[in-house]
Amino acid sequence: MENLGIDIKLIVAQIMSFAIFYVVFSKFIATPLTKYLKAQKEQEELKEKLALELEERNATLEKKDKTMDRERKKALEKALIQGKADAEVVRRELVEGAKKEAEEIVKKAHVQMEDERANMYKEMRQKIVDVSIMMVDKALNEYLTPDAKKSVTQHIISRVPETKIEN
Repeated sequence: MENLGIDIKLIVAQIMSFAIFYVVFSKFIATPLTKYLKAQKEQEELKEKLALELEERNATLEKKDKTMDRERKKALEKALIQGKADAEVVRRELVEGAKKEAEEIVKKAHVQMEDERANMYKEMRQKIVDVSIMMVDKALNEYLTPDAKKSVTQHIISRVPETKIEN
């Protein structure tokens, strides 16, 4: 085979060299590299899985958030309506209380006016009596005796009519 240019020793040495290279490559380079690539692939799959799960959770949270927002808005609207109703009740109570107070004040004013009117009529009657007595005393002083003055005064006082208070 040497005539053909093939050297068996060189072929065997190359085969041995290739076998050693193959064993070293497969044991020290290919196996760790394969393990590293598998680990990287698993990590990427895990990342994708976690990303999908995170997206699903975000979507669920958004739905819950929207639902809670709607519920909060409904609760707020209910509270506003209830607050308005309560305020209306309080307003009515205040108005009724104010009306009652105004009526009481008007009644008290009427009573006070009636009392003042009665007092005024009493004072007028007393002044009329005083003026009448003074007139009798001045006008008839020279003509009447003290006993006659007393009887005339008594007669005038008894004749002064009781004044009725008119509204």
